[in-house]
Amino acid sequence: MKSFVIVAFYKFVMLPDFALMKEPLLKAMKEYEIKGTIILASEGVNGSFSGEKEPVRLLISHLKNYPGLDDLIFRETFDDLNPFDKAKVKLRKEIVTMGEENISPLEMSGTRVSPEAWNQLITDPDVLIIDTRNEYEVSLGTFKGAIDPKTDNFRDFPDYVHKHLIDKKNKKIAMFCTGGIRCEKSTSYLKKMGFNEVYQLHGGILNYLEVVPQEHSLWEGNCFVFDERMALDSQLQSLPKGTIDSDWKHKNKKK
Repeated sequence: MKSFVIVAFYKFVMLPDFALMKEPLLKAMKEYEIKGTIILASEGVNGSFSGEKEPVRLLISHLKNYPGLDDLIFRETFDDLNPFDKAKVKLRKEIVTMGEENISPLEMSGTRVSPEAWNQLITDPDVLIIDTRNEYEVSLGTFKGAIDPKTDNFRDFPDYVHKHLIDKKNKKIAMFCTGGIRCEKSTSYLKKMGFNEVYQLHGGILNYLEVVPQEHSLWEGNCFVFDERMALDSQLQSLPKGTIDSDWKHKNKKK
């Protein structure tokens, strides 16, 4: 059994007093010896953290005690080392930065598709499959037949839509990302722009790899993650250290 539990989570929910959550959360993380990052904004919460099993359970309970967060879903992976270096709680304008005003997944977003139904959707020849992650992430692995928008970061996605997708409002669009947060926001953006049939992979790639047996999987390659593991294989196992070039990540940390 591996020593550390790594959890990833997010939820779009109205948090008008999100700034007041920062210090209690940071205190709890330090008390439980949890490392990782939690991002808070008026539109919700997003984060990933790691620790030993029992302290992680305690922090999860702490988070679920906040109004609106009682049904948070945590995606778990495991490792022998903690892939984070410190505890951080950040206040932001958005929990995932698109940079577009008045985009609210709480009001509208794409139809959620379970991992079990995803293969049938993306093998439909009439469906455009779009990877909402950046070009480096896509280069490590993606779904068979997916379009790479070739973005440097998520803020570039609206520009991609206007240049390459805006004339396809009547097409079926299927979108995915690592854990679900980017495709939830990007499908909300497309719906606001007038796209008719927009779908998103519920729980993202991590949920798909956990649920769908490898012999039925349409995933090809590895899945980038935003911690020191860099990427996971198709069975959600860490790759040997040094397998993935870390230059991209370290450059983007400075942006």
